[in-house]
Amino acid sequence: MKGKKTAQLVGILCLIVVVVLGVFLALNSGEDNSIFSKEEKPNTEAQNILSKDVERNYPATVREVVRLFSRISKCYHNEAISEEEFQKLIELQRKLFDEEFLNNNPLDTFTNNLTAEIDAAKAKEQKMVMYRVQKQSSVKSWWSEENHFSSIVASFTMNAKGESPTRTFEEFLLREDEAGHWKIVGWRLTDAIEIEE
Repeated sequence: MKGKKTAQLVGILCLIVVVVLGVFLALNSGEDNSIFSKEEKPNTEAQNILSKDVERNYPATVREVVRLFSRISKCYHNEAISEEEFQKLIELQRKLFDEEFLNNNPLDTFTNNLTAEIDAAKAKEQKMVMYRVQKQSSVKSWWSEENHFSSIVASFTMNAKGESPTRTFEEFLLREDEAGHWKIVGWRLTDAIEIEE
């Protein structure tokens, strides 16, 4: 009798193992429906940023626009990116700019200035340690001649080899376009403030 119960118990355990194994295989044998195949999944910050479709999912707030601008800037300074990624990041960043800014900073001029800035940072072995952008509730907004403007402050902390970190504060000016998207008109150095995220 004892042997029969043991055989039944072993049979039930084997059945459970087979069912669990079958469920596991069924769940893991499905096709990968993501945009990237397993080999192509983004694994760098630059690739993560470039996988965003800004045309269809433009950043919804002033803060999100400046945060994306800052993330891209951090890639320029911190990552080993290919020339193709560099050009695509520039294209993406320029989608965040207002027409006035684009007209005053043609692609060639913008690219040359950015390249010179990056080269100078690399010569000093300087990296962007972090950036911070004010909360959305800190955004200042106003109307002027039928244009809706906003401003927000971001800080950028840079660290060069053998030097103490330096922190700069930039005030960004943005204008709302006809589609309701906030576009960067420009930025300037400003006084240090406490930025809570």
